[in-house]
Amino acid sequence: MKEKGKVFYGWWIVVATFLIMTLIYAPIANLVSLFILPVTKELGFGPSQFMLYFTIMALAAMAVGPIAGRLMRKMDLRVYLTLFILIASAAFVGFSFSTKLIHFYLFAILMGAGMAGGAMIPASVLITNWFNKKRGLCLGIALSGSGFGGVILSPLVNWLITAYGWRSAYLVLGILIVAVLVPLAVFVIRLNPADKGLSPLSEETTLISTQKKELTGTTQGEALKSLSFWTLCLAILVGGLVVNAMLINLAPYLASIGTTAKTAALLLSLGSGMVIVGKLVVGRLFDKLGLVTTLFIISAGSLVSFLFLMKANIVLPAILYTVFSGIGSTAVTVTPAYMTGALFGEKEFGAKYGVVAIFISLGAAITPIVSGAIYQISHSYGSLLTVLMVLSIVQFGLFFMAAKIKPKFDLNTFNDDRAKSEGALL
Repeated sequence: MKEKGKVFYGWWIVVATFLIMTLIYAPIANLVSLFILPVTKELGFGPSQFMLYFTIMALAAMAVGPIAGRLMRKMDLRVYLTLFILIASAAFVGFSFSTKLIHFYLFAILMGAGMAGGAMIPASVLITNWFNKKRGLCLGIALSGSGFGGVILSPLVNWLITAYGWRSAYLVLGILIVAVLVPLAVFVIRLNPADKGLSPLSEETTLISTQKKELTGTTQGEALKSLSFWTLCLAILVGGLVVNAMLINLAPYLASIGTTAKTAALLLSLGSGMVIVGKLVVGRLFDKLGLVTTLFIISAGSLVSFLFLMKANIVLPAILYTVFSGIGSTAVTVTPAYMTGALFGEKEFGAKYGVVAIFISLGAAITPIVSGAIYQISHSYGSLLTVLMVLSIVQFGLFFMAAKIKPKFDLNTFNDDRAKSEGALL
């Protein structure tokens, strides 16, 4: 989209948020396994003790999410982003100098704050502010940075650990975050189109505007009083279980059904790529097919992926599992941000999404507990798969209900895409 011969500035926001997800979210969420063995071997504590930091990180992200959502609206964005980028960087630098288990636990608090306040909240808020038209696509592009980061940073970090040790790998990640993202925060990223004299990208040609356009939607207080909002949060919590349960149990499950090491490695590699593709596809589907149809496709994707996973000892079903799980995984990535805007509007979006983000983190935090309990009761991953297939259906029902009972507010300034989403509910 061009405006007076220039590329719409919002596309630079998409690039910037993509890089934020690549350099902050991806190392925190996707590169954990690379550090487990070298760290625990050198410092002499067990993997389970070390991995407790990840739970602490998730809990810290839950606590910081609502605060970050409000701070982003009240503070100068350049100051806000720089602060949280430095916090995320400090966590990695702190890890590089850690010598005791308690050090990792303490810096995990900074890591959770940096992930929520520096990546999860800003990426969703910025895309929602800058785009009405193509919002789903742009959310997909921005959030796919996490998968892209996993793909490109994994070999780099693995090489750094092998050649220079895990401490150097953590340190390089911390430096990289500051070197790339602070300049973007200061010189490129702006909270609202009005800060650049623009309006959000919509179906109509974007016009130069010197006044801030009043945002539509509910306030955070109004949303919190809505049954629709809490139904959405519950759907996201269930989605967290559906998406994460087999990911963290994938290796032992594949071994239990006799999948070869070669096929298992193929699945792990394809999985990262399919997450990227899934975000891009689902983002576009939200724009083209509307809310309910896309939600059905997402939930069906998870359900079908589990059916193929039952036969993952055969190459073709194993590959199809990664394809459909990439679609299903968007229930806790693209979907929460898109639905928060679609159901409750852009007004105080950051504050509302900050609460929603609690349930994204909570789903990740409780997944090991719930999936472990199911396995302990049945001593079978087959039972876990059955439960997850049922939860895939429950997930869609909750998403559908949240959309059906959403609060009404002035839609005069919503674009045609939003109207299409509304039409899908009738």
